[in-house]
Amino acid sequence: MQGNPMDEAPPRWDPGTRSGRRRAYLWALWLDDGWVREYGLSNFHRISGQAWRSGQPSPRHLYQRIPRHGIRTVINLRGDEPDNPMLALEADACERLGAALHHLKLHSRDLPTPEVIHEAHDLLHRIAYPVWFHCKSGADRAGLMSTLYLHWMEGVPLTQTGQLRLWPYFHYRWAKTGLLDHFFEAYLQDTAESSMPLLEWVDTCYDRKALKKAFRHQPVVNALVDRVLRRE
Repeated sequence: MQGNPMDEAPPRWDPGTRSGRRRAYLWALWLDDGWVREYGLSNFHRISGQAWRSGQPSPRHLYQRIPRHGIRTVINLRGDEPDNPMLALEADACERLGAALHHLKLHSRDLPTPEVIHEAHDLLHRIAYPVWFHCKSGADRAGLMSTLYLHWMEGVPLTQTGQLRLWPYFHYRWAKTGLLDHFFEAYLQDTAESSMPLLEWVDTCYDRKALKKAFRHQPVVNALVDRVLRRE
């Protein structure tokens, strides 16, 4: 038996009023490290004529860039987090601007599961373009999704996508975030003498557990990413 909806707790962040949006924004600057992207590095880059990537956008970024670039879809790669004030503001801004908002949970320090690769493939084939991908910092998960987008939607060979790089995206392949590079490198190595598509390899050859065990990162670089840069 379902409970009375009136008994449910109200949302922690209510962007429906001006005061509610202001409260959520102030909390987001602190709780979500929003001040870094609002007043420093938003890591916003054009991928192609139909796609952009960045770190977590603030409402100001959304209201500026969605109309400027004609963006019809925003994909949040952090997953749906109701308690995150910045994501609450993002949902409100996208609704007001008429842009579709989709949530996809990716991980920056783990190999993607076959299920999430299929989910990304399906999402890329059904959304309206132009699209804007973002995670928190715009370095790792945004790089993974941008690579998949260029490969599947633009036909760019994986060796030429260039979306998982230190410059200008600040992606560190020597930390645990290098697992994302390791994923694509394993595919390219396994299919060097064949034309097996990525999805087929994921379904038939991808040994996620073995690849993760074989990966080696540099603790010093990993400490930089985790403790100094405070990557998600």
